Amino acid sequence: MNAHPKDKEFSLFLEFNESFIKFEISTKSRFFQKLNLNFMPRSIAICPSFSRPNAAQMFIVGERNLMLYERKSSFIETFPCRPIFRGAEKDGFITMCSWSEPFIAMTNDAGTSIYDRTEDKMITLVTPSHDVDRIRSSRIPPAHCWLSPTSLAIGWADTITIVVIAEGEKIDNKIQPKRGEVHYQWNVSMLLSGISFVSDPQTGEWKEIVALGLQPASDDATLDEISDQASTVSISSDSALIPAVQVSVLAPFKFDKYHLISEDRISLNIPKRAQPFQFNLIGLSSYEIHFIMGPRDLVIASPYCASESVKWRVENGMWEEAWQLAKQKASELDGTIWDQRSVGREMLKTYVDEGRPKLAVALLREVCGDSRAEWEWAVGLFENARLSTLLAEVLPTGNPQLEPECYQSVLQAALYNDMKLYKRLVQTWSPDLYRTGAMVTETLQRIQEIAQKGNTERTEEENSLYQVLAHLYVYERKFELALKIYMANKDQQIFSVIDKYQLFEYVKEDITGLMEINSDRALRLLLDNADSVPPSTVMAKIVRHPRLQMAYLTRLFKQNQGAEYADQAVRLYAEHDRKMLMPFLKKNENYQMKRALELCKQKKYLEEVIFLLSKGGSHREALDLVLQKPENLNKAIEYCKETDDSDLWDHLIDKVSTKPEHISKLLNLAGSSVDPLKVIEKIGESVQVPGLRDSLCSVLADYASRVRLHEGCRESTLADTRLLLSTFVHREKMAIPVRRRHKCTLCERRLLKDDPMPDLQTFGCGHVIHLDCYKQAVHKSLVQPNLCPTCSEKNQG
Repeated sequence: MNAHPKDKEFSLFLEFNESFIKFEISTKSRFFQKLNLNFMPRSIAICPSFSRPNAAQMFIVGERNLMLYERKSSFIETFPCRPIFRGAEKDGFITMCSWSEPFIAMTNDAGTSIYDRTEDKMITLVTPSHDVDRIRSSRIPPAHCWLSPTSLAIGWADTITIVVIAEGEKIDNKIQPKRGEVHYQWNVSMLLSGISFVSDPQTGEWKEIVALGLQPASDDATLDEISDQASTVSISSDSALIPAVQVSVLAPFKFDKYHLISEDRISLNIPKRAQPFQFNLIGLSSYEIHFIMGPRDLVIASPYCASESVKWRVENGMWEEAWQLAKQKASELDGTIWDQRSVGREMLKTYVDEGRPKLAVALLREVCGDSRAEWEWAVGLFENARLSTLLAEVLPTGNPQLEPECYQSVLQAALYNDMKLYKRLVQTWSPDLYRTGAMVTETLQRIQEIAQKGNTERTEEENSLYQVLAHLYVYERKFELALKIYMANKDQQIFSVIDKYQLFEYVKEDITGLMEINSDRALRLLLDNADSVPPSTVMAKIVRHPRLQMAYLTRLFKQNQGAEYADQAVRLYAEHDRKMLMPFLKKNENYQMKRALELCKQKKYLEEVIFLLSKGGSHREALDLVLQKPENLNKAIEYCKETDDSDLWDHLIDKVSTKPEHISKLLNLAGSSVDPLKVIEKIGESVQVPGLRDSLCSVLADYASRVRLHEGCRESTLADTRLLLSTFVHREKMAIPVRRRHKCTLCERRLLKDDPMPDLQTFGCGHVIHLDCYKQAVHKSLVQPNLCPTCSEKNQG
């Protein structure tokens, strides 16, 4: 074993045999040490800092026990040892050990243990996933590779395990011991001989695992045959297997899954019955170099160049991996046969040929990007495969915009295979993308083909085609043809087209057809273009369509137009829509009341007749109509309340007094609006009125309540009046203070003088002025008599 530290002044040579270990260190002063053992070592590892100056020189030797040797300098150089692990017979021999300060890893039949020198104890054990009794460690030994100071890769039999040493958590102010965590465990299709890794040049961390192993040379052979051969001795040499040496590069994906980055079989001069223990792999990841040692060969392996890597992935059907690598190494692959463009095209072509076109479509945006040439090539690919309709959702309509033939190929495919898609594309794609004249011809031809099938009625496909044809005609500004199609199909799209392109002149002669499509939008269109088509023309056009006339007049009246059609509206509402009649009678004032009354009487519309009679002032006649039905007494009372006419109340009392059963009801409902004495006086002496006593009691009780309420309001008003009066009197009695600093508002001099004391004029508002000043102001008509000058100025301002 040779070790070359970063310090070029040191090199180490290590050799061990059945009974001794020999060290040779090359420095400025050569060092040689031979150590005799009393056992046969199965594995050995030296401390990573063994060859550094002034460092402790230590190494470990594994048999059943793991022994730590450390050099002691004295008069005689010695290597005293101490055991750090004692194994039982069932644990087998320690066939592999490795050292990454401060951790030591060792593997025996019980599994791989990791020892922490700082805590002086084993911190984890990773048990093997294979049968150690069948797969002997002496023939198929384990392999170690430290990926980082705390990450260990273990390759044993057909399993790769990656263990990470995690720091202990702090719980209750106590730091828990370190522990090992298995992050990945992969099963591979070979028996492992060595393991290494490839590091990321940017982060320096490991990103891929390099594995060396033996695999059956034929597809019929299995790993079990190699392992059985390694565990048994066969007499016949002819039946011996000659396995293949394989190097695989694996990238982590999941705990139990990986991505196969590359897989290479290496031709070595190997004997029959070659076993995994005869091969080894040592890697210098920082230099991207790996040494493969066999029984008779030493091979230096280095990563593929980008072109070879892409080629290998392509040859093994790993298209997406090849594409991703081609993107990453685009500059390096530029000019080679496997550049990004070539890989993308081959990947799409392969997916289409293999019957996975949807996967190819999903990758189109990524592969073609903004390249017009690539998109046009992809359109040709799918067109040749008769799968152009799949491009409808991903084909770019801008940045880049393709040749019109590309879009036409998709439209033509949809025209004959997916009519709904064809209609949607024509309506959503800008007609500038394709040649509309060519698509009009294709659409007409398709309509003829469907018509020749002999169907008497239009199919849904034909209707869709006519809608598409109208859309294309509009773009070509063949508005007359487009409008004819819309009108024949009763397509509401016609209104949007008319509004957008101001095409009312084309359809003003077919108002009835527009109203049959959508009366609301047609009416709005007519009203917006009232200058072009007067109401008289519209009414003449739709004279045989009374409901359309009603809808038109309703819209016309909302715009305060069409007063001359009020009588016609009354007739239409009365004959076809009575619900609209009463609101119209109440709101409109332009109809002839007499004619409307006669019409409502003919139709026996009682409510409308009553309203018209009331509107015309014939209240008694209206009240008589209300009272034609005994159950309408409530309406009659409400009518009298709304009218608030005493004569009408008297007429109601006269009508009700002839029906004793209504007298009590009248008293109960209208007791506050009529004089109960008038009602009682109308009752004959011999007439029996049911419930009269209760009704009178109720009326009297209501009257008493009103009297009490009136008295209460009166008392409250009187109390408020007394309070306000007393407040006013008290305020008026209060003296008005006059101080020396106060000035007259007329002359601006002080009101009070020492000698002589002037006479003062006071006002109820509290202002005080000189009497002489006030008289002069009144004499000059500057102020009105008996009014405060200050308050007068404020009021005038």
